[in-house]
Amino acid sequence: MNRPNSHIVHRTDTHPAELLRDGLIARARNPFWLAPMAGITDICYRQLMDELGSGILVSELVSAKGLLYSSGKTHKMIAVHRDAEAMVGIQLFGESAEDITNAAHFVKEAGAAFVDINLGCPVKKVVKKGCGAALMRDPAYLETFLTKIRSGIDIPLTVKMRTGWSPEELTIHECVTAAYNSGCEWAAIHGRTRAQGYDGRADWDLIAEVKQKAKLPIIGNGDIRTAEQAQQLLKESGVDAVMIGRGALRNPWIFKECVGLDRGDSEDPCVVLDRYLELLREEYDLRNTLIYLRKFAAWLVYGYPGAAAFRGAMYHILTVDAIVQSAREFFDKVAHLPQPRFEATETFMAGGHG
Repeated sequence: MNRPNSHIVHRTDTHPAELLRDGLIARARNPFWLAPMAGITDICYRQLMDELGSGILVSELVSAKGLLYSSGKTHKMIAVHRDAEAMVGIQLFGESAEDITNAAHFVKEAGAAFVDINLGCPVKKVVKKGCGAALMRDPAYLETFLTKIRSGIDIPLTVKMRTGWSPEELTIHECVTAAYNSGCEWAAIHGRTRAQGYDGRADWDLIAEVKQKAKLPIIGNGDIRTAEQAQQLLKESGVDAVMIGRGALRNPWIFKECVGLDRGDSEDPCVVLDRYLELLREEYDLRNTLIYLRKFAAWLVYGYPGAAAFRGAMYHILTVDAIVQSAREFFDKVAHLPQPRFEATETFMAGGHG
């Protein structure tokens, strides 16, 4: 990619310990956070995970240009639920620092606590525009890009990135330095390259190595399936927090489990399903409520005997009441069974979502 000449600005004002003590991360409820997931972490899912204990919540990917030039549909994506203790960030992507800067003003008005810049999306239509993971190919330009954004907004800035473009272009150390120098609060790292997509395993050894050298808080992400695994990776890698994606889809109680809390009244999957339905009805029409509710019900049953047949039947059900009733009948049948474990060999949502 052709880039303008980049001027490196070295940040010397803040010690890493001060960022942890005084920065945005100090306001997090706990170090177990909901990862951004396209088409999933909307206002309803974020509020549900907030109620179930997630320390910080990040939105699905939102186009900065879409916020500036599109209809109300894109603006709906940055809506933030009202909770005095909730920490919600809106993740933006775009090839223009000016577009992101201008879009960030809408994000602040929506009530978000911070703007997160996507530097990790591997999707071809995103990277061919110079967005997402493509920005990691030129760390010097990335620093200029982020510095322009940071200087133009009055809301905290964070980034989420991969380990690099490919095994031959592991620019993670340089990109984390760029994030620090430009004034970012933290860098979240998904432990795969863009070339990997979502194949293979997340490289937590590399994430730990980055953490040892970084001058700003590091958030680890990738392949966290259970609360025990989240706790172990947090401790062994030394990161300041972990982001959980697919693990929260399979087990919405994972954040409570991470901090040792009892599931309480929400232990019944149907209680969680009912609450999600309440939230959906507040935000969406019947068609979209059905779409989201079907997906959520399918995640809840995954791994149980008969789950495949249940998922198949879901897409022929045309009312929310029938979906809830089918879920109740299903969970009544498997009530005597332990919750299925999310094994490393499973391909659940293998197309993405951390």
